[in-house]
Amino acid sequence: MINPSNLKKRLLFALWAAPLGWFLINADFSVIPRAYASGIFHEDTMVMYMGQLFAMILVFIGLSEYLKMLRISFARNGFWLVYLWLCFQFASYFWPAISLKRSLDTYLLILIVAAEAIAWGGGTPRWKRASLLFSGTVFLSVAGFSLLSFYHEPFKQIFPQMFKASMLSHLGIVTVIFSIVMCDSIAYFVGSIWGRHHFSSISPNKTLEGSAAGLIAAILFSTIGWFFFADGKYSLLLGIMMGLLIGIFAQLGGFIVSIIKRYFNVKDASDIFPGHGGVLDRFDSLFFAAPILNLFFVILVKFTG
Repeated sequence: MINPSNLKKRLLFALWAAPLGWFLINADFSVIPRAYASGIFHEDTMVMYMGQLFAMILVFIGLSEYLKMLRISFARNGFWLVYLWLCFQFASYFWPAISLKRSLDTYLLILIVAAEAIAWGGGTPRWKRASLLFSGTVFLSVAGFSLLSFYHEPFKQIFPQMFKASMLSHLGIVTVIFSIVMCDSIAYFVGSIWGRHHFSSISPNKTLEGSAAGLIAAILFSTIGWFFFADGKYSLLLGIMMGLLIGIFAQLGGFIVSIIKRYFNVKDASDIFPGHGGVLDRFDSLFFAAPILNLFFVILVKFTG
């Protein structure tokens, strides 16, 4: 059965989130004036789109929610140190001149979490807190970079801009986001109405019927978007494969976040969206699907040219 109160909250959220999301994704102008960006930033990343800025904000909020849960077990901490690392990572994405090698970036984070555990971890299991801090920070940074990459190659090679300088300028990204949203929504509605077979105690409201419907929805909408917006040299079968990845990993994201919340014994990551929870609750599917899609696009372009 669909909870009428929950349904109302979902619809109200969609009423303002959908148009805002469309604007943020398709706003084809740079947050950084080109006059300042020219000569400073890398040619391919000399602009920062509104969608990229919003993605970074989401990642920072998601990290703050994760650290808030982590503080339940480790009240005395210096977790704020990882914000500095993440700021540097995003800054180096747009300004490659200051970037380090990827291996050195990872090593720098290892030093930070080790220093935090040594300085603030007295009386607590230091390896456990360092592992939790490291893994959460790394994952959210990977999710963030994957979202940023949707505005550059190889994604733009697969989904070229059809209508520049308009609210239809990034229809490939719209296809991906819409497929993820529909995967979640269809899974929720079908599972609530017809779901009978619950398959996990981690997330007891999820059903086999709902998950199957979400997978089908992801494949359907991804394939339609691929047909209309992808470069014609790429087979429609690849659009089906993209939908399959979305249908699996978007739903996996919900399970992983449920495991995290259950571990810390919290219902929602935060209350930033009344009735919906926090960024990790609302965007878990996007955070988990984006990296696998980025990997898919990189491999696709690498082997097809």
